[in-house]
Amino acid sequence: MPENAPCPPLGSWPEEKPVPLDHPELPGPVREAVQALWQPGDSLHRVPCRRVVEWWLLDVDGNLVEAFWLEDR
Repeated sequence: MPENAPCPPLGSWPEEKPVPLDHPELPGPVREAVQALWQPGDSLHRVPCRRVVEWWLLDVDGNLVEAFWLEDR
């Protein structure tokens, strides 16, 4: 994606494509939690589920480091 191009909306983001931590629609609490665990080579993926959207932090080998989600209030 060119540097000045807008980020596609997360609602249409493919699961296999890592989400950049600076994406404007990434929820702040998820961003903060991921940044606390982030290691070089890690990637963040958006995984829509039936009730929530999960955010999966994967290590360089594709192993799950942690999963995050926000509860509906």
